[in-house]
Amino acid sequence: MDSTPTQVYEDFVPSTKLVQEEHFDTLHLTLPGFKKEELRVELNKTGILKISGQRPVGMSNKWRRFQKEFPVAVNCDRSKISAKLENGILHVKQPKMITSPAKKDNKLIATLAENTPAANRQTTTLRDEFSKQDNAGTDTSSKEESKTNNPKNSEQTEAKSSSSSSSYSESTDDEAIGNVSCLAANMKKTRKVMKMTLVALSVLGIGLYVANVMKSANEAEE
Repeated sequence: MDSTPTQVYEDFVPSTKLVQEEHFDTLHLTLPGFKKEELRVELNKTGILKISGQRPVGMSNKWRRFQKEFPVAVNCDRSKISAKLENGILHVKQPKMITSPAKKDNKLIATLAENTPAANRQTTTLRDEFSKQDNAGTDTSSKEESKTNNPKNSEQTEAKSSSSSSSYSESTDDEAIGNVSCLAANMKKTRKVMKMTLVALSVLGIGLYVANVMKSANEAEE
């Protein structure tokens, strides 16, 4: 008859903390009372870090145990993962493979792109275009200055201005005279119409008067 006592296991969940730094991530597990030979750290092929452990409690057949799984970062160097137990805390260090920032790669790509023949040709073309625009602007300003400083051009401009002013004054006077003539003609027409209206009203009044007189005389004879 086997008198070996049956072991009783008590499962618990240890507190964990992940500290992320530039060159590595460190996973901290609080495991009071555990020894390093009672712990196991394993990494499977799918990139899962499995940490487990068990230890006896007192002189009885009671044991405490735990098991935790953590996914490993993509940029982790799996061959350099290490674990260390200090003061009841298990530190699992996971070094990173990529330590240089991505900005340096982007800067390098931009530098290579600027040094390509196509980029150099484009830069030269733009410089030539800007030079042509500057030269065109200089020629235009020179021509304008020469026209302004030429006495003949100034005299011609003044003569044109004077002739334009006199022509404008004469045309304005002619328009004023024409307006007065039109106004006088309209007034004459209005007076003529009024006279004809008065004559027509007079004739109508005389006719009505004669008709009334004749009507009265006929009534008296009857």
